Amino acid sequence: MTHANDLHHVPLVGTTAAAHKRARTALASHVSRMDAVVWLSAHLTAMEHVVYPFASVNLPEERADLDKQRRLTRRMQRVLRSLEQLWAGDALARSDSSDRLRDQLSLLMAEHEELEDALLDRLSANITDEAGMALAERYDRAIGHGPTRPHPYGPRQGKLGRLIYAFDAARDHILDVLDSRHVPLPRTPQPPRPVGRWGRYLLGRAEFVDQPPAEDSTQHSNQSPPRRQR
Repeated sequence: MTHANDLHHVPLVGTTAAAHKRARTALASHVSRMDAVVWLSAHLTAMEHVVYPFASVNLPEERADLDKQRRLTRRMQRVLRSLEQLWAGDALARSDSSDRLRDQLSLLMAEHEELEDALLDRLSANITDEAGMALAERYDRAIGHGPTRPHPYGPRQGKLGRLIYAFDAARDHILDVLDSRHVPLPRTPQPPRPVGRWGRYLLGRAEFVDQPPAEDSTQHSNQSPPRRQR
């Protein structure tokens, strides 16, 4: 069994399969069903942000299948959004059946996973092992630092799509903290950034000036003290 902390050490195919498996397990549970929203939201946006652009370059003949997968992703995100609102008691939630929405999502997940597996198999056959490992690492970082809630609307490609992705990720992480929401995703560590001059100023840290080196005490040890003037 693969645990959340092991996701960084398995191939991309195994990682995506693990995300689907965790989402299905959470979806079947009344206690942790909101975890399914988190897992699927993170997975779908990571695929859109990392894997699909890579695949469109390396598999140009698969453009029609990629477009189909993107449309399927939108449908899943809309159902996820409805379930999230319903389970969270949102006043704006549509009066719909949780069971019906969950069944609909399960069918969409099965179709999405089948198309995804076929796409990743074709992609693996057309790239080097090093490129595959680099792609898996990028996916892993996107899972750990990307959006955690469904965003079914807005552009997802090009420069604007990247900006919206970053904005959604920052917004979701803030909301997760404010809502004390459980986020079961693995968090890849970010290297600490050194605090610059203005950062130290804003933090109220004093700016120390390097002191000149102390003179060697042995330098004057053999010298006699100066004579006093009479």
